[in-house]
Amino acid sequence: MTTSILAEEPRHATGRSILFAALAEACEPVEELTVSEWADRYRIVAAESGSPFPGPWRTDRMPHLREPMDCLHPDHPAATITLKCSAQVGKSEIIVNWFGYIVDRAPGPMMTMLPSLDEAVKFNRVKLQPTIDASPRIRHRVRPENSRDEAASTTSFKRFSGGFNQIVTASSSKGLQMVSIRYMARDEISEYPFDTDGRGDPVEQSRARLKTFSGLGLAKELNCSTPGLAGFCRISDLFEAGDRRRRYVPCPHCGDFQVLTPANLQAPSEATGWRATFACQSCGQLIDQVDRAEMLARAEWIPTWVPAGARPVPEVIPAAELAQWLCPPCTGRVRERQPSYAIWAAYSPLESWTDIWRRGDKAAASPILLKSHVQQDLGEAYEAKSDAPAWEALFAAREAFAPRVVPYPAAVLTAFIDVQGNRLEWGVWAWGPRLEGWLIDRGVIPYPSEVDEAWVAVDELLARTYPTQGGAEIPIDVVGIDTGFHGPDLYLRIRGRSHRLKACKGANKSDAIPITATVVKIRDKFGRDIGAVELHHIGNFGLKGRIYQGLANLVAGRDASGRWRPETLHLCADLVDEAQCKQLTAEILVDPREEAKGKARRSLHQRSGDQRVWMKKAGQANEALDIVVGARALAFGLGVDSYTPERWAQLWRERAILLPEPDLFTDQAATHAQPEAPAGPATARATPRLFGLAKPSTADPSSPPPAKRGIAALAALNRR
Repeated sequence: MTTSILAEEPRHATGRSILFAALAEACEPVEELTVSEWADRYRIVAAESGSPFPGPWRTDRMPHLREPMDCLHPDHPAATITLKCSAQVGKSEIIVNWFGYIVDRAPGPMMTMLPSLDEAVKFNRVKLQPTIDASPRIRHRVRPENSRDEAASTTSFKRFSGGFNQIVTASSSKGLQMVSIRYMARDEISEYPFDTDGRGDPVEQSRARLKTFSGLGLAKELNCSTPGLAGFCRISDLFEAGDRRRRYVPCPHCGDFQVLTPANLQAPSEATGWRATFACQSCGQLIDQVDRAEMLARAEWIPTWVPAGARPVPEVIPAAELAQWLCPPCTGRVRERQPSYAIWAAYSPLESWTDIWRRGDKAAASPILLKSHVQQDLGEAYEAKSDAPAWEALFAAREAFAPRVVPYPAAVLTAFIDVQGNRLEWGVWAWGPRLEGWLIDRGVIPYPSEVDEAWVAVDELLARTYPTQGGAEIPIDVVGIDTGFHGPDLYLRIRGRSHRLKACKGANKSDAIPITATVVKIRDKFGRDIGAVELHHIGNFGLKGRIYQGLANLVAGRDASGRWRPETLHLCADLVDEAQCKQLTAEILVDPREEAKGKARRSLHQRSGDQRVWMKKAGQANEALDIVVGARALAFGLGVDSYTPERWAQLWRERAILLPEPDLFTDQAATHAQPEAPAGPATARATPRLFGLAKPSTADPSSPPPAKRGIAALAALNRR
């Protein structure tokens, strides 16, 4: 009787059974999972995150995330993964899934980097902490937040067994110091500043934290962002440096694989039920959004980068040929490149093709809306409007006039020296009526400004003369040198040459006139006054706009009457190569009020005046632009902008400039009047005349040139 009663009662767990069950579970081999498989099995999307799909995570909803996530596995050969994308494609979810995998399967030190403190706080509150709280697999592994416990997690520091996740901002260098990191996740990298706290690029600062694990081959980097401004966009540069993967989808009609492009997005029409569609690039039939889910499920990431000389990846790939173009990351033809991915809103299940088309149609009439559409919908860097022509067009517009010869009708020469760390670069510009300019000579002095050899070469430049087409030799009227951050070191060198060499420094205020002069004292290392030098401030803001207009005039060519437009700048084909053309167009005018966010945006809008600034494109040199700006400012200092036709005619006679036939000369004299100054703050005030012209040489043009003072070899180098 007693035995039967005990048999009917439910069995209760004993200490022995619990112990051995736990030991058995611990002894079982850990199942190997990719990052996406782990997320599908263990991640729970919290309702508090604002996701339209709360509950268990399903990668199948956004299949384009699978391959980038799996590249983050510790055993995958990829070391740096880049994702350039539009909004609403799930890029931040990759970081959250990766964090969960690290906590559970591959503990180690992790850093998550965001543009600002507001973004960092929002990421934790909306994405990371709700996932930790909702996912049992990692909830008990991550220490809870507790302000009274130093060993607990915080908003910006998540502690777990075997590692941590430090959430930092790119706007402060404090979080980027004194820690070694194995896993680095950078979100919205295109919004990072280029210098943080005077310590340099925050991306490079954070990359230095990876050195220990990189040396062991264990480090991983993830960079993801919507694009920023073209030329300043970090994510676009990283994408181009990778294997450039695009998402190829099959046409539901013909089966051929292709990339969905904005150019093939068709306007809604009555025939399509007023829904936007895509036109197949192969068969031409319209693809409806109802077919998108099936297309995305069969889509493939295909790297579009190919080695030099190899066959390019076709825009349309027949299904039968798809296998030959598939290439897993870091293998085959792309084994030397890191995986980089680009995707836009049309691939997102959260976006409507019709809404994308409507936003694009509306944006066509508004530059502000267009910028948002290009970045947020199309996932591409926005090309800011600039007066500068494309460098390719500038290269094609070069002219075949003789170098190192003063062309008619130019009669005034100015030169400018740009100081770099290990060299001096210079250019000589000839100026004529209506501020028309010609680049007639340029060169490089291969010495830093601190050594005497550099100044021997500068003296040679000051002594140069250039032949005119009339047979005379004329000197450079004035030479300027950029003192920049080297001012105190250069002033003593300049003082003894101040009759021909002018110390210059950029003035970037929007209302700065082309050139003004002040006197600065020269002090020794003890702070004692030992002299003074005249410093000329160059109004970069307005001058750069005028330079770009002059280059655009060259590309546009002569007007209907056959004459060049005022202020056209001519480039000699023998002196200017592709690199020079890129340098001449290296800067764009940016309004920081459009880029700033939050408090910074409000602060900028409260300021009066023009807030725009010239910014150099990332990684692009701009020496040629600085040289022509400086030379143009010196021409203003000579008063060239106010010369009358009679003054030009006098200069042509005095300097033996080759004159045309009388009727043409009459036309030139009549038309080379003072040009109308372009509208802009730089011309709001008159430019004072600061110095006079040099006296032309009276030597017989057929006589040999003066001695080169022992540096003929260096002069030959500079005349290349």
